[in-house]
Amino acid sequence: MGIIILSFPLGALVLGIISIVKTIKQLKIKQAGIKELLLGLITSNVIFGLICLSYIIEGRAWGLSPAFRIPIFMVFIPFVVQVSTEKSRNSKIAYISKIILISIGMTTILGVVFNDLFSNLIYYLGIEKYY
Repeated sequence: MGIIILSFPLGALVLGIISIVKTIKQLKIKQAGIKELLLGLITSNVIFGLICLSYIIEGRAWGLSPAFRIPIFMVFIPFVVQVSTEKSRNSKIAYISKIILISIGMTTILGVVFNDLFSNLIYYLGIEKYY
């Protein structure tokens, strides 16, 4: 069971590092700037807020749920969307793809820095944990 649980955060970390490297390359060749970084950060925070809202609505959370829900909704699904849209000829879709890429990188950085934040947030909001 531990191998299955650990594969989600580790897979998200690998995809996050790939996203960070791609973002740095875009920053170096001036394809992305401060505006895109801020939009990526806002996107990450909105998705995280929606995940928190889902826990508030449910009223309780399975103890290991964040290990699955956060990587799936903040890294895996956005990464699939980003990869499938990054070569788009439509400039608006390519721009959204760039913001999604930056969002994944920001999520990874914030996830590493604030690792215990979500557990503390669940406790602070009074959401019941069950195992």
